Amino acid sequence: MIPPRPLALFFVLIAVLCVSCAFAQESSPESFTAADAAIQQAIADHEIPGAVLMVGHAGQVVERKAFGRRALEPQSEPMTTDTIFDLASLTKPFTATCVMRLVGRGQVRLNDPVARYLPEFARRGKQEITVRQLLTHFSGLPADLDLKATWSGYAQALQLAYDAEPVIPPGSGFLYSDVNYIVLGELVARVSGMPVDKYAMEHISGR
Repeated sequence: MIPPRPLALFFVLIAVLCVSCAFAQESSPESFTAADAAIQQAIADHEIPGAVLMVGHAGQVVERKAFGRRALEPQSEPMTTDTIFDLASLTKPFTATCVMRLVGRGQVRLNDPVARYLPEFARRGKQEITVRQLLTHFSGLPADLDLKATWSGYAQALQLAYDAEPVIPPGSGFLYSDVNYIVLGELVARVSGMPVDKYAMEHISGR
């Protein structure tokens, strides 16, 4: 296997292909032209340097293809199908799904201030930030917690999230932030009475 490259050199394109029951057992190169074109366009638009497409059907890999470059610096390297990617933010889809389940059950409302569910969150000008703004990265909160300070563990991370100040006015623009989902995970726990991972296993993944 090829050793992992630094995260700064990679962007990951995750393509989910929904294949109907009528999908033919024998695939042809033409079967995935739309997916190929989408990836090639993203590379041409400089949204990603490269990607690997792998499609499974009926327990078998029916398509595996590499596109573009897997590294741009310190030297350019072509993408290969066995390149190892750092897959960050894997908890965000589950957290968002858990939040939306609570919304669907009437336990949380998207346009409510987060502080309605987590009063501690109201510190430092965050009292009007809504659940929707956290979900969509329009909260204005910084990209990450303060990594210069010495801290460890979930409880301290949560306190740092509560103490975070918006770096742009909430609702004024998109700013991707891990802090948003740290807070949303605690919102799920506070409303449901279950840690977000347990809630996801019981109500989302079924395992």
